[in-house]
Amino acid sequence: MRKLFLLLAILIILPSILYAQEDVIPVAIVEFPLPDSARTYQISEYRSFVEMDRPFMGDGFSCRFAPYTSDNIADYPIGEGEALVFKKVEKVEKTESIGTVFFTAYFQYTICQEGAEPVVHTFSTVGNGTSDEEALDKCFRNAAIHVSDIAGSISAHPAPFTVSSIISGEYVLSCGKKDKIAKGDEFHVYSKRNGRDIGKLYAVKVKDDITFTQPIHLKDQIIAGDSVDRVKMLGFGANFYYDRIFGDDLNCFGLYLEYFRFFRSFRFLVGTEHISGLDDNCWNIYGGLKTMWHLGYLDLSSLIYLGRGYADSDWRYTGGSIKILAELTPIDWIKIGLETGYTKWLADHDNEYPNYGGFLLGTGITLRF
Repeated sequence: MRKLFLLLAILIILPSILYAQEDVIPVAIVEFPLPDSARTYQISEYRSFVEMDRPFMGDGFSCRFAPYTSDNIADYPIGEGEALVFKKVEKVEKTESIGTVFFTAYFQYTICQEGAEPVVHTFSTVGNGTSDEEALDKCFRNAAIHVSDIAGSISAHPAPFTVSSIISGEYVLSCGKKDKIAKGDEFHVYSKRNGRDIGKLYAVKVKDDITFTQPIHLKDQIIAGDSVDRVKMLGFGANFYYDRIFGDDLNCFGLYLEYFRFFRSFRFLVGTEHISGLDDNCWNIYGGLKTMWHLGYLDLSSLIYLGRGYADSDWRYTGGSIKILAELTPIDWIKIGLETGYTKWLADHDNEYPNYGGFLLGTGITLRF
């Protein structure tokens, strides 16, 4: 018993040891040649234009400017963990009214990171003043606000999907049935601020292009724009367990298989177990139902199953078990748990074979794939 409690204590501490470290994102900015409409006003000489990219030079970024070599983004290699920012001024327009000059500038920023599709950001800003210099300066300073938002969209851990919004305590993801997402799927969430793995979500409702999720456990607050990556599994779990059956002093060694994709809080299972300690060792086969609740790092499940027992070359027992199972998940594909419950198996109208059962206490490990 002392060993079981020691194992549980280690599993509670383990997730905090595995907490990811903060990353610094290398950013390379490629500036496309200015169009004729921008060259006319020599905008590259304006300090406010040069400083538009300052958000990429702040905390969390290691920024440099890469030489322009091609109009084809595919010609630029993307290093591991690096973000490529392609900055393009599409055009600059000037309009005048009595005593006031207006400039409108159109910009395009394309963000490329390994493991994610390129994201194109387009926007325009307007500046006004009594002179070209004043109007352009305001135009570029207004543009810097948009650039800050674009810089904030770069993740230290790029993933194919993001958190789109948060509605009534549920997190809406930018993926759905078209992306082969199913109810019960799990997702890691990575902060767009520092790239840390800040928790896990599971899908509760899946539509064509969005997925509603609830938290399994969170280490930090999730905000819109955080990256999410699905835990890619077929949906099967194989649980190997040992139970000590008290009263009759029996040992039970068992295995059951469950399927969890497309299910939210319950799943079906089939299994078998070997009972040692009887005069004739017995094999049971069974089917049943498992329900589950996420309580932070702890998964709490109830199991009920019924089956038949095989002894002395014939099927001689009918019975089943009711269990409560508490599990921790140190890594995605392994769960380790403790269980307790009651089991009872009745002999088939034959006094030669005794009934057996009683309260049980055990431990197990689940391999998910």
